[in-house]
Amino acid sequence: MSLVRNSLLRTRVNVAPRITCLRFSSTSTEPIVLPRLQSDLKNAMRSKNKPTLNVIRALQAEIINASKTAKPITTDGALYSLIQKQIKSSTTAIQEFEAAKRDDLVQKEQEQVDILKKYADEIPKVEESEIDGLISAAVEKLEEGKRTFGSVMGRVMGGIKGRPADMEYLNKKIEEAIGKK
Repeated sequence: MSLVRNSLLRTRVNVAPRITCLRFSSTSTEPIVLPRLQSDLKNAMRSKNKPTLNVIRALQAEIINASKTAKPITTDGALYSLIQKQIKSSTTAIQEFEAAKRDDLVQKEQEQVDILKKYADEIPKVEESEIDGLISAAVEKLEEGKRTFGSVMGRVMGGIKGRPADMEYLNKKIEEAIGKK
């Protein structure tokens, strides 16, 4: 047994070096705001900024809840849709508080909306020129009889790949493109 082991230890195994290939994609959407939330939370704690602290904690709670579902929030595009959902619920709450004449709660919700809008503005969105190009390409690829709103929207959303876009502008441009052709 020892002879076999010694002979195995003496022989050298020549292994070809492994070639590593790194790819760079300019279309990759690395999260910008999502990784920064934790440091913003720490800064808000240090400065005792209660409204910012509450907003970031609420966002992180929603992110954790979403991580337990089939669609976790891992990109800024998903974070953007979460922020838009929070803004919508806060504006609804503002309207209800105004009807109840609760100015203190209106002010609190408005501060939260302002903070959420600040985060939403930092997330890069799809440019309108890129949206126009995607719509024209989608309309050209479809046959005359198959140009419906849903089919064009599906192709455009496939080109956007989860990046946030101005949906009102997108809807308006698709309707114009389908109406023309």
